[in-house]
This record gives sequence, C-alpha cells and structure tokens, in this order.
Amino acid sequence: MPATTSQAGGLRDHVVLITGGRRVGGDLAIRLAQRGATVAMTYFTSRAAIEQTIATVEAQGVPGLAVAADLTRSEQAQDAVRQVIDRFGRLDALVNMASLYRRTPLATLSARDFEEMIAANLAAPYHAAVAAARWMLEQPGRDGIKGRIVNLGDWASERPYKDYLPYLIAKGGLTTMTLALARELAPHILVAMIQPAMIDPPAGLTPDELETVLAQTPLRRIGSPGDVNRLILYLLEGTNFVTGACFRVDGGRFLGEAP
Repeated sequence: MPATTSQAGGLRDHVVLITGGRRVGGDLAIRLAQRGATVAMTYFTSRAAIEQTIATVEAQGVPGLAVAADLTRSEQAQDAVRQVIDRFGRLDALVNMASLYRRTPLATLSARDFEEMIAANLAAPYHAAVAAARWMLEQPGRDGIKGRIVNLGDWASERPYKDYLPYLIAKGGLTTMTLALARELAPHILVAMIQPAMIDPPAGLTPDELETVLAQTPLRRIGSPGDVNRLILYLLEGTNFVTGACFRVDGGRFLGEAP
C-alpha cells in the first residue's frame, strides 16, 4: 500500500528536486525532509535563501543539495538534474516551482515582457521536466512508478484577469504541457499540476487590494504554503493512480465572488 502523509518517514530514500520557490518551495523542502526525503533545490538569483533552506533540511538529518541553474537554458537544466543524479544516484520527483509574476498592462506591454514570462514560466519547467524524465525512465521503479513531476500553475490560466497577459499565457501553456507530459510519460512517470490562487499576501499589497482579493474568494481567506504542499505530498507519496490532473487550490476563487 502506498505511504500516506500521516506516516513518518514515508519518503525515506526518495530524492526530490524543487526548482526555486523560496516561500512555498522552502516550506515543502522542510516537510519533505521531515518525512525522510533527500532534497535538492535549484536557484538562480536567490542563492542565500535556498542555501539556508538546504541547511535546515540537513539539520533534519537528511542530505540536501543547492544547485545554481538558469533553467530557461536547456543545457543548464540538464546539468542541474545531472548534478542531483551524480550526488544521490536517482531522482524520484521533480516539483517545478520557479516562476516569474509581474503586472504587465497592455498599454506598456513590451516584447521583452512576453519573452521573459514565457522563459521563466514555461520554458524553464519544460527543460527541467524533459531532463528529469529522461533520467527517471532509465532508473528502477518503485511499485511500478519510476518518477513523478508536479508543476505549479495558476488558477487564473483558465479564468484570466487583466494586466497579466504574458504571464497567464505562459501558465496556460504549462497546463497543456502537464497534460501532454502525462500522456507522453505514462505508465512510468506520473505528472500533475497544482493551480493556486494567492498564497500569503505578497510584499506591497495594500489593505484595499487584499480586501478585493478576499471579496473574490468564497472561503474569504488567503492560502498558505501548507495548503499547497499538503496536496503535493499526497501526489508524491499518497497515490499511484493520479496523472494528468490539475488541482485548483484557490479558496474557491475560480467560482467567482464570495457570497
């Protein structure tokens, strides 16, 4: 029977690579370490934060690794995965968290805005997933599964709001990529997506802006990293029968304004 998130050490001897994600990714790394997993994380501009998280992981008594990589470049994504394989011998799961989120109103939209959003939010997870999948397919499986890939999308890619056109296009492409990879890699690798709404208020959010978000969220609260990561843990250890699925973790925001 697959392990559940209530079992301590349920991911012992599993190797998980998280791309970026200082807040949510950091929380996930610690949860994984507490469950016995070996954790690797990539960074591009956030070296200090990622290295601190890895230090916390290692303090739990499990191995950790911080890897510098610009995942928008295929060769660097391949090298990052290779470093994990060389260090730990296998890769059981990839969690694509690295993302770029920036307001881009149509009036001031530039070609560079589009290129940067596509690179960070679609090309990077694509290169990481392809590199990881090729290694996973060559390794021995566990209960018939050779690996797992979880992508972090956005609920609004299916119900877009204004002023974030390139970002939402990229996240929509990531949704399609998730479905295509699930088909491509079955039955050996499971692929799924989490589509969160706001997780912790970002810096600079005004009280009025926060109230607007709450008014549009039926559960009338902002999400936490744990809301996302408990579902990721389920996908990594709680099931061998989920692939091609996209899970909204949005407090009901997809449904529209709160009653």
